Order: sequence, then C-alpha cells, then structure tokens
Amino acid sequence: MLAALGGKPQPASNLHLTLHFLGEIAADRIGLLSQLGADVAREPIALHFNKIECWGKADLACLRTSDEPIALTRLVGNLSTGLQMAGFQVEKHRFKPHVTLARKLKHHEAALPIWPTLDWQAGTLALVRSRLSSEGAEYEPIAEWDLVLST
Repeated sequence: MLAALGGKPQPASNLHLTLHFLGEIAADRIGLLSQLGADVAREPIALHFNKIECWGKADLACLRTSDEPIALTRLVGNLSTGLQMAGFQVEKHRFKPHVTLARKLKHHEAALPIWPTLDWQAGTLALVRSRLSSEGAEYEPIAEWDLVLST
C-alpha cells in the first residue's frame, strides 16, 4: 500500500515516534535534558496503529492511531512541563502521535486503513540527536530509559 504513494521510504532503523522536537541544542544543555529524561515518570505505552495518513504540507506518509493512550498523553505533558521549566522552547501545536514511513510522496491520500492493524508496545524513551546527511536524517541515541520499570 505504501509503495502506491511513491515517495522515499524511511529506513527501518529510522522508525520512531517523536514526543518533542527541540531543534539545535547547545552541548552544555544536553546533561539537563538527560536528567529530565531520567526524572520523568514512565509507564508502559501501548499504541494501536490502524491507518496511514498523508500530510500534504509536510509531504509525508505516517502511521497513525485513532486513539491516544493516557500513558502517552501523560508522558508528553510531563516532558513538556519539564522542558518549559528548564527554559527549552516546545512546539505549540497539538501533539499527534505518528511514525513517519515515507517522505516526498508522489500521490497523497487523506487516510488509508491498514490491515492487519499494528499493535506496538513502546519500551524505551530516548534522547536522540538527528543529523542531516546526503542520505537523509541519521539518528543517534544520546540517552535511553526503559518505559517499563522493574519492580
């Protein structure tokens, strides 16, 4: 189904769900971000992806879910509060959980159902650095934390 949209598929190693995009961050502030990630309350997050949406303005196709789990809403909100309290700028638009599958589409559809649907248990929260290269974005985890804490 994705092939019918044309475009450039994202490598499997690049598939992720961004909670907050911060842009360029000074090296001396990375430790503060790591501490925030370590301090934020974490709980298991289960997502049920059931459609592919094409976003014309961003020229991408992404996996989307019809519902937003409460655990994810809490995590995004807690991170937003912590980031703002630490003096970081956070995006103003409403959070829309998605996983980008392809960019630079040749054809756009508003939404395509997927079957079978995809259930995904998020196991890790990560602080990730992205760099643009001639091949596209390259992602490098700087710090990671388990979402499912051992008891």
